[in-house]
Amino acid sequence: MRESVIFKGTKREATGKGVARKLRSRGYLPGVVYGPDLPAIPFSLEAKGSTMNTLKGEWSEAKLYDLALEDKNLKVIIKDVQTDPVTLDVLHVDFYAVTFGKLMSLMIPLKFQGEPIGVKKGGVIEYLVDEIEVECLPKNIPEELYMDISGLDIGDTLFIRDVQLPEGVALKDDPSQPVATVMTTAAEKAEEIEEAEETELEEKEED
Repeated sequence: MRESVIFKGTKREATGKGVARKLRSRGYLPGVVYGPDLPAIPFSLEAKGSTMNTLKGEWSEAKLYDLALEDKNLKVIIKDVQTDPVTLDVLHVDFYAVTFGKLMSLMIPLKFQGEPIGVKKGGVIEYLVDEIEVECLPKNIPEELYMDISGLDIGDTLFIRDVQLPEGVALKDDPSQPVATVMTTAAEKAEEIEEAEETELEEKEED
């Protein structure tokens, strides 16, 4: 679970959009860190190297990092990364400082394994969820959760309740929410609708 990236921040007193723009123009990224035992602390990071590679990549809440913040060394997760919708440049980052021994809620990526039986028959798999909210202690954070979809036939659906959770991890999401389903192809679906309409028409004519 440990990452080689160590974020090094500098506390800042001033906040606001104008301050954030000035920081970014000077090569720094504004951010904030907060937690159950930590009031919100605004800070800035040097926007280069491994710091930006991590924040621009496929980050998730399920990884612990080290944040060196002058007189504090914190264990944190990335809670949110704000990006420019056009340039995709990182604009701001939120860190959550974990407290060991205290339960926390976070989103864990969901990975699917296997090829469904229904897909081999010509069906199409549709993924409806790519992360799940769980509750656990920091020491029990799973980086990913896995679901075997190889047994899914056409018309079958798997739900959040079907996800196998490791020991010490509890589900926070709605157990009845579907996460993956195998459907007929568009052509087959159109044929089924056409057949149903023809049957309905025949029944009306008989009446």
